[in-house]
Amino acid sequence: MREAPTIDLGRLAPDLGSTCDGYLTDYRRDFARAIERGDEGVAAARRFARVLDGLLGALYCAADAAARQIPSGRIALVAVGGYGRGIVGLHSDVDVLFLCDDPSDARVKMLAEGLLYPLWDLGVDIGHAVRGVSETLELAREDIRTATTLLDLRRVAGDREIVRDLEKGARRQVFEPHLDSFLNALEDDTAHRHERYGDSLYLLEPGVKNGRGGLRDLDVAEWAAHARWDARKTEDLVRTGALLRREVDELRAAREMLWRVRNLLHLRAGRQQDRLTFADQEEVALQLGFVDGITLGVEQFMQAYYRHAQVVAQTAERMLDRARPSRRRVKAEAHELGDGTARFDDKVTLVRTDALDRDPALAFRLYHNVMKQGLEPYSFARDAVARVAVDPEWTERLRASPEATRLFTTLLTSTATAPLARGTLLSELHEVGLTVAMVPELEPLVGRVRHDVYHVYTVDVHTVRSVDRLRSLFAGQHREFRLATRLAAEAPRRMPLFVATLLHALGKVHGGDRPERGATMARPIAERLGLSPVDVEHVVWLIQEQRSFYHWATRRDTSDPETLGEIASRVGTSERLRDLYLLTVSILSTTNPTAMSAWKARMLEDLYFGLTAVLTSSSHPADASGFTATARGRAGELREEVSVGFVGDADQDSLERFVVEMPDRYILSNPVDAIRRHARAARDAQRTDLSLTLGPGPSEEVSELVLQTKDRAGLLADVAAVLSAHHVEVRSAQIYTRGPEAFDVFWVRRAGFERSGPPPLLDRPLRERLERDLRRRLAGELTADELLARSASTPRWARRRSPEVPTEVVVDNTASPTFTVVDVFTRDRPGVLHTIAQTLHERGVTIALSKINTEGERVADVFYVVDPAHGKLQDPARLEALREALSERLAALHAREEAS
Repeated sequence: MREAPTIDLGRLAPDLGSTCDGYLTDYRRDFARAIERGDEGVAAARRFARVLDGLLGALYCAADAAARQIPSGRIALVAVGGYGRGIVGLHSDVDVLFLCDDPSDARVKMLAEGLLYPLWDLGVDIGHAVRGVSETLELAREDIRTATTLLDLRRVAGDREIVRDLEKGARRQVFEPHLDSFLNALEDDTAHRHERYGDSLYLLEPGVKNGRGGLRDLDVAEWAAHARWDARKTEDLVRTGALLRREVDELRAAREMLWRVRNLLHLRAGRQQDRLTFADQEEVALQLGFVDGITLGVEQFMQAYYRHAQVVAQTAERMLDRARPSRRRVKAEAHELGDGTARFDDKVTLVRTDALDRDPALAFRLYHNVMKQGLEPYSFARDAVARVAVDPEWTERLRASPEATRLFTTLLTSTATAPLARGTLLSELHEVGLTVAMVPELEPLVGRVRHDVYHVYTVDVHTVRSVDRLRSLFAGQHREFRLATRLAAEAPRRMPLFVATLLHALGKVHGGDRPERGATMARPIAERLGLSPVDVEHVVWLIQEQRSFYHWATRRDTSDPETLGEIASRVGTSERLRDLYLLTVSILSTTNPTAMSAWKARMLEDLYFGLTAVLTSSSHPADASGFTATARGRAGELREEVSVGFVGDADQDSLERFVVEMPDRYILSNPVDAIRRHARAARDAQRTDLSLTLGPGPSEEVSELVLQTKDRAGLLADVAAVLSAHHVEVRSAQIYTRGPEAFDVFWVRRAGFERSGPPPLLDRPLRERLERDLRRRLAGELTADELLARSASTPRWARRRSPEVPTEVVVDNTASPTFTVVDVFTRDRPGVLHTIAQTLHERGVTIALSKINTEGERVADVFYVVDPAHGKLQDPARLEALREALSERLAALHAREEAS
């Protein structure tokens, strides 16, 4: 981009508007081209600020010439805000101050109008104020926004002396005498801004300007340094010790990344746009040169973005601390703890920060005493640890220290709490860099993202949250996870479980998610942390099987005795089962705020109890057939328990006949009270050709819907169409037959309540509407297409863009000895269940069991199917044809939705 020329006032006067318009349009076009070319973001934004200087300076001169006959005191046009800092985005606001001796001066009004009206006509979003020096200084002592403008101000045109008076007054009347008050107000304002725009670095759609780690936080760091040391340049920050040279370089790189992203957002939107939405991320990543490799280009980009944002956020927080003047205290106030640390000002600190270099374990002794004393670390000591934790030679000495290793593992497994800025002990260790210092293999995961809406935290933050959740289970702090809390209390050895949780994401280091690779990487780390050979093997096994428990619970028929037997043989011991369950709960419940639904918790608990019964049964032999006998014995026991509740009932024989006729799989899949309720519903439905019965589900999230009618091929597809038409989601489906009758149990919920608390249960009027439409569908009075049209998806123009969810269909003939298992992964949308069920019906297979799971925008549905005449599907060609048919139908559904 070329430099802004000086506007010829002679040419300007005849046609002011068109000349200014051409000038600004020309340079905006050059700015846009610079962004498209990939020029440096900061440099381009600074050049554009100079373009505005040329425009505003010329307009000021023209207006000043026109108002020359009006007597006046001193007047200056002063740039403030981002414009004052000399850096402006393509569509950023422009803020100016008319600084004058007398704000009521007629000449000031004429200057303001002569400048502002042409700019408004040009579409420049310019904000302005008219104030005197004293008024501005007085307001700055009360208002943090005004105070920060005093740190950014820059003269554009007019009197120089009045600007110098304001600068001197700011230093002498605002910042020097009231520095603590200014920093406190700045800290409070920052906290409120984070609360409004997002206080996490790792929002799925971060705010590039106002979010935590955004450009405004960078301003905060510079305001604090300017107010404390009058530091205006990079060299001033290094000279005063405010920042190390390395920190300055990191901050410069972060500023460049943020500005390049912001410039691209403004260019793409054609307006001021400072939120990095899903709709922008893939395109911005490509424009910045991130391409798909081992990991997706967009994931590489977001990892780089979050790392830079972390530098900015941490620098802002540290600078607010560093800028506070040190208070002189008598030496007696520091109470040394005898290990290189001390209590000082009700905080834990280091006696000498330079001792860290020769004694790396001192960093962990500091946090051990933070935990022991229940006090927060002194900011100066915390800062000293953070600065050495990035030194490769120092971290190598740290890992070689047996004391450091012992203290790290002690802190990792401790359930003690301390008042820490990051909330938890491990969060604090991660924030200052000690976790990566001890386990450098985790470094590639810092800021790593999964480009979907299900995983809402970066990999490293999710890891920390998982460990913290495990710690809270051991501390008994989660009543909603009663089983997990009880099992944690019974666990005799917590170290391998904590280490496995800390290292569980290692399989993502080289792209993808491969637990087997993570398990291999974890072995030497566990050995380095001092675990015994037995515990090392346990860690390796847990990491390798970390996804298995959730997979079994949500995608496999855990009511099938042989399936439970195979899983039990794979788990092997009750200790492994307990720890795998605790690991699963810790990881799943911290994936996102709603990932561990009550429904999923119930499935995990049911699987745990089922496997416990197998592993603790003295009659359980090693092979599957022996287990089948045990399970059949359990089904018989349950039938007797159910029947006890029918004693004295007038229809006792009818109720007991239902229990006898239903298969073992049904008996083992449902609680005793539910079976009794179903038996009475079956009795009451004998006099009707179709019955829908509502009841409570296994959790507050779902209702139970029991369907009884004459069995027919494609029944599930018809039911799915009706439910979809009434915006009812199926969470699980159990498909049974009693002679010619279908007896199907659905766990359902009202759609659209994912983020607003538990959804309302289905009510009687809705049940009646469902029954009416199902009768009409079975009678041929309604088509499936007519029903699905009622549940039409959101119009394209109103949809919120989110990452793509690829469709994958897996047909597995080895997962069950009785059924062919079909796994379907695709985007959640109306009509998915109907499409799958209808396709299976058309391919001549019957659904015996369905498990429906939703993970963010992705569904993971599982169907256990058979050929009604031949049982399990055997022909490989038929299996492949089934997979292709499902893939094609789901692709067509997606295409119709996109075209709507």
